[in-house]
Amino acid sequence: MNWWKFFRTSNRQARILVGILLAGFFCIQCTQSYAFRQSQHVVAVSGQAIGSHSPEILDRLQRLARTDHIAVLEYCLANYQGQYRDYTCTFIKQERIGDLVGKEQVIDVKFLDEPFSVAMKWTPQTAPRGDRVLFVEGKYGNQMLIRPTGILGGLIGTVKRPVDGPEVMKSTLRPVNVFGFERTLENLLNVYRQAKANGDLKQVFGGFAEVDGRKTIVLIRTLPAKHDYPSHKTVTFIDLEYLVPLAVEGYDWRDQPTCSYIYKDIRFNVGLADEDFMPQANDMKPPGS
Repeated sequence: MNWWKFFRTSNRQARILVGILLAGFFCIQCTQSYAFRQSQHVVAVSGQAIGSHSPEILDRLQRLARTDHIAVLEYCLANYQGQYRDYTCTFIKQERIGDLVGKEQVIDVKFLDEPFSVAMKWTPQTAPRGDRVLFVEGKYGNQMLIRPTGILGGLIGTVKRPVDGPEVMKSTLRPVNVFGFERTLENLLNVYRQAKANGDLKQVFGGFAEVDGRKTIVLIRTLPAKHDYPSHKTVTFIDLEYLVPLAVEGYDWRDQPTCSYIYKDIRFNVGLADEDFMPQANDMKPPGS
């Protein structure tokens, strides 16, 4: 690989060091193989749906979950767009890239809808080769900012990378510009609609579950191995109060897990502003400084 084309620091040795240490960066480490853990955050439950919405709405969600997942997701998307503008949360992520399963990562997140803005901070025990990511759509050449960990961070400061560049996509299934509840719902809907149009869609009501103690309704979608579908089985856990996907799990055509995404400790409409997504507000140096 031509490292000099990918990294633009002034010192050639530093460029090589950055390339080696960051090649596996953004949300996952693929240097070791870890088994997917049995989730401690998701627990199946039985009985009636529980939530803060009226019994009529909850009954409608349950009926639609048995027959029309697209309608459920459309309802959730409209509710999100009408109710929320920002949030903070803890994001728990684990992915398999090829045959290598990365360790579970725990990330503190700040999110703003307009402009699409994400600030991520890894907990020390789960940080990969960088522990901060900042992305504001339309800024910094539409690239994300990364703060490398340890000595490297002090040496080169903040670096810029394309959100879906080839090196990044070797290390993650979902780039930072598709993060969040709204774009997750939109992506789920896109695949559901494509599968329905192709006559491939199989949908099952998965009952109820708790995700980190919050009540959810479970949607299970299965697809055949064609049309470049992203997964064979996708399990989506919809919060019965917030009406957002608290967790999404993916499985391949061997029924092996490929990804797990969990949101917890969510606080909506906390008043985040553009200033909260500046490098200085996230313990990062401005790029080039």
